[in-house]
Amino acid sequence: MRYFKNKNYLFLIILIILFLLCISSISFSNSSFKKGFPAPNFSLKNIEGETFNLEDYKEKQKLLILYFCNNENKDSICGIEELAKYFEEHIIEEKYRVIMINTYKEIKKEEITTIKEFWLDKEISFDILLDEQNKVSHLYNIEVLPTTIFLDKNLIVKKVYPDLLSKQQSLMFRYLSYFLQAEEKGSSKKEKKDDDGCNGGVCPEP
Repeated sequence: MRYFKNKNYLFLIILIILFLLCISSISFSNSSFKKGFPAPNFSLKNIEGETFNLEDYKEKQKLLILYFCNNENKDSICGIEELAKYFEEHIIEEKYRVIMINTYKEIKKEEITTIKEFWLDKEISFDILLDEQNKVSHLYNIEVLPTTIFLDKNLIVKKVYPDLLSKQQSLMFRYLSYFLQAEEKGSSKKEKKDDDGCNGGVCPEP
């Protein structure tokens, strides 16, 4: 009798383990946001009340940057100021577009005005979208603010930078320079094939 009890107990444990493994595999397979894959499409209102649809920006810029932030989060403010400064100093041509996605919940009309004035005072002119229900944040698995996501011209996820610490920010700026320069070289040399291990004259990223 004791043998059968132990056997049933072991069988129950095995069933629980199998159930947990199935749940984790399902949640992973349902994740629509993965590096190297097309970014999940979404639509949000901007601070002017207009609708922004991600799909509309396919092949419009060489680099599309989604910047998840909150104007009450100090790291968000510092991160976007540094990003704006970088583009002002290094990028002259319009090869990029920055989309700020504000995760402030249940925002009111007067608060939208405050947000607009806040970024204008800081001379930040990037597009600002309102993710009031955090639907897009959940879609993109955003866990910390700020989080920066790079999409190429085909809206493929290239890089994800969560929580912009100084070291990571430095790496991000290095990648920005690499990516935009590589795109420039790639477009001018796409007919040329080299035997130096580089793809179309563009070597692997640093």
